Amino acid sequence: MPVVTVRAGSKQRSGELDTLVRKATEKASDLLEQSDRVLVVYGKGSASIYYEGDGAPPGPVATARPS
Repeated sequence: MPVVTVRAGSKQRSGELDTLVRKATEKASDLLEQSDRVLVVYGKGSASIYYEGDGAPPGPVATARPS
């Protein structure tokens, strides 16, 4: 089963969990367009997203940056 790892990437601890959840949700939503099932497993500072697929790597996560 292919897996994608998403990291919070924030240096600020207070917003790290929110950033991680947002990124994991975006990536899981993208993967659900290609797969029937997606499993998100949260760890410390990262989330592993397992999905059913052909093994082709999914596209990059698009993140909005504040202006």
